[in-house]
Formats: sequence, structure tokens, C-alpha cells
Amino acid sequence: MLSFGHRLKLIRKDKQLTQAKLAEKLMVSVQSVSKWECDNAMPDISQIVPLAAVLGVTTDCLLGVCSDEANDRNKLYEEIKRINKGIEKVYSRQDGAYYESYELYKEYIKKYPLDYEVKFLCADSLVRCIYYKTLAKEEKDKFYNEAVQLLKSVISYDRDTTRVIDAKQTLIILYLYDNNFSKAEEIAETLPQRGSIRAAMEIEIYSKKGDNGKCLEISNSVCNEAVHHFLWALAMRAKRKSLLGKDKKQDIITAWHQLIDGVKLAYKIFGDIQIHTKWLYSAFNNLANEYIAISKNDKALEVIEELTDVLIFDYKKCKKEGEDISIEIKNNFTFYLNSCYNLRYQTDDNDITRDERFGKCKQKLESVE
Repeated sequence: MLSFGHRLKLIRKDKQLTQAKLAEKLMVSVQSVSKWECDNAMPDISQIVPLAAVLGVTTDCLLGVCSDEANDRNKLYEEIKRINKGIEKVYSRQDGAYYESYELYKEYIKKYPLDYEVKFLCADSLVRCIYYKTLAKEEKDKFYNEAVQLLKSVISYDRDTTRVIDAKQTLIILYLYDNNFSKAEEIAETLPQRGSIRAAMEIEIYSKKGDNGKCLEISNSVCNEAVHHFLWALAMRAKRKSLLGKDKKQDIITAWHQLIDGVKLAYKIFGDIQIHTKWLYSAFNNLANEYIAISKNDKALEVIEELTDVLIFDYKKCKKEGEDISIEIKNNFTFYLNSCYNLRYQTDDNDITRDERFGKCKQKLESVE
């Protein structure tokens, strides 16, 4: 259980107050506040109520007599659930429900000011009120400032990294509502680059600025990264399935087909030959071998024929575009072009490299200029 001093220090910092500022508000010395937080002294009984009021908490909370937090939280969530019943959309314009939820969260936070999950939910309700509730400017400014402080508290002191990221994104949306681009950009720079989290917020910022060109640039970059992550996931899925054994061959074959379909769709949208060199060629090779493993040679040869046609098409495209194609892509392509017909598509008793159709594929590749 936290001592009085430790609890006071956590609450003070959570409220973004220095010892000097707290001392000024209470009209006591900084040394007095320091002694309280070090548990070297207790405030006078007459100072407990003003101290709780300045910190925005209950006296019970300050003195550490709130001992049923789990039960109180469950009651809170049940009441919130009742209020929100019937709201089907996340951003439904139910401003009354949002305001009522905010009031409940606020009362709970007075008792449990270090519950950052509820603090985030309280800030989220405030943001929705700002957007959807008809408010006088003075009240809207009050809500705005309160939401900012709650979100900053979560960002500064919450140990749940996922909630901290959510709080940063919500704070950016709040700043954009106020056209405060500099602060929005400052927060966006602290978001993780991977997983499109930062990019999503940057798009929001540039969209509000009216810079559609920058939005498109970021969107294209995100799409490119997302496509390669998705194709990588499909490839890993197919490889893992390939370890399941012969009785699961149909599932394995389906997985390789799904990767090939994904690659074709991505190439159709983006026209990036690297998508072929990185994913399609190896997918074709693996699929052909899976067919051979279950003695479906005709299917395997169909795959090899399609791979041959794609290799030749890509080779001619590389040659036509010349220096516009990166060295890495050229090297990847050359590897597959040279190795395709040398791979042994066979089992011990089933060598399809002797098949006439396979021979024609080899001849077609060898004759490419």
C-alpha cells in the first residue's frame, strides 16, 4: 500500500504540478511539500481539504482509504454500458451519452486519479462532446483543456504502451480540431514509424492543412509497406503449412495459390516488378513442387509454363526500362532466370524435367534476348 507521501507525489506529478506550484496554491513553503512527500511530516488537518481540492481528488483518495477500486470500476463500467446501450456506431452523435459518461468517469477519477485506463476513456468522451455537443465557447474551451491534460497524463505516466499510443493519436485529433498543427506534428513525431501509426496521423495533419499531394505521397508509401508485409505473411503461412505433411497437401497448395493471387493483385495495382521478383517466382516454384509431390504432373507443368511466361515478360520489361530498374531487382530476376530450368522438379521416381513441355520452357528461357 502506498504511503501518504508517495501517493501525494504521484498525484501531484500526474496533475502536472511542481512542488513549488503546489506550495504556492496552498500558501505553504516548498520545504513543507517536500517533507510531506518524503513522509517526514504530514499536512495539518486543516490543509487536507484544500490539498485534495487543489489536486482534484477526494480526501479519501488522498488519505488512502479507497480500498475497493476493482468493485468501483466494475460498477462504473456497468453504468457506462447502460448509458451506451443502443449506440451502434463508434462515432454516433450521441452527445448526451458522451457527456453523461464523462461525468461518471470524472467522479471515479477523483477517487482513483492514477487509473489511466479510465482517464483515457474520460478524455475520449470529452473529445466526442467537443465534436458533437452544442457548447458555448467557454465550456468548449474548458472541455478542450481538460481533455488535453487527461491525455498528457496518460502519455506521461501510463505504463501501458498501447494506451499511450492511443492517447497520442487522440491528442493529435484534438489539436487538429483547434488547428494547432505545430503541436499535432510534435506528437506525431513520437509515434512508432512501423505499422502505419505515425503515417495515419501525418495524413490527418496534412489533410487538415489541405496538402493533398503530401497525403498521397504518404499513402503510397504506407501501401507499399503494407503490401510487402501482407505478402510476407502469406508466404510464411504457406511455408508453415508446407510442413504439415502429405495428407495436408490440398491445404498447402491452396495457401501457395493464395499467395500467387495476392501477388498478382498487388502487381496489378502498383505495377512494381519487385513484387514479382520477391514473391511470385518462389511461390510458383514451391507450388510446382507441391503438385509433383502428389503426382499431379500436368498441374505442375502448367505452373512452370506460367512462371516461364512471367519471367520472360519481366525480363523484357527490365531490358526496356534499362537503368530505371534497380540493380537489386535485376540481380533477383537474373537469379530466377538462370536457375528456373536447372531446378530438379522431381521426386525419386518422377522426373518431369524429361517432359517435352518442360523442355519447351527451357528453350524459351534460353532464347530470350
